[in-house]
Amino acid sequence: MKKRLVALALMLLALLVSTVLVQAQEVSQFEEELHYFSIIPEQPGGEGDRVQVVEFFWYACPHCYQLEPHLNKWLEKKPDNVDYVSIPAMFNRPNVIMHAKTFYALKLMGLAEQLHDKIFSAIHTDNMKLNTQEEMESFLASQDVDIEAYRKAMKSFAVQTQARRAAVLAERFDIRGVPAIVVDGKYRTGGLEGNLMMQVTDYLIDRAREEKGAKSQQ
Repeated sequence: MKKRLVALALMLLALLVSTVLVQAQEVSQFEEELHYFSIIPEQPGGEGDRVQVVEFFWYACPHCYQLEPHLNKWLEKKPDNVDYVSIPAMFNRPNVIMHAKTFYALKLMGLAEQLHDKIFSAIHTDNMKLNTQEEMESFLASQDVDIEAYRKAMKSFAVQTQARRAAVLAERFDIRGVPAIVVDGKYRTGGLEGNLMMQVTDYLIDRAREEKGAKSQQ
């Protein structure tokens, strides 16, 4: 009986050690300069104890399209103190800029949430180019969008301002490719498989939260 108890105790100890080792590996499995990068200098993040998460995307980017289901799943369970913002890429190419302004125009019209995934699907599933204003208008018309209202929104001061701000933020965060995720103005991740990218994002959120807590106690 005593031998069985000793054997059981040893098994439990081995299981505990194994669990601790796995947890330690999970905590340290993400390496700077490999899975994420520090933003220098740091930029403003969330206010108080809130953590800001900013995603940069481009509708024609296949990797952005592949990230979408992972991102949407993450959004369903994101922490309450995390503020998520989606920002379109503003690389100096006509189709990229047109896509970015379309995102903001549809947002201004209250249609971004309804059409965001549909634009992704049209390009990557239905093989529609949507590289020109005419092609985008044709697609939006097929989705019952008021094209005159869309054209006015594209030229509006609000959309022009948001597009300029997107370009400024991309420069501040040193965004050179998409998809990219910036956590609290301090860390940037990108170029990873979708599920891994969201795991790294969660890791960086926890890190930013701990840093905020430590700073508040100083």
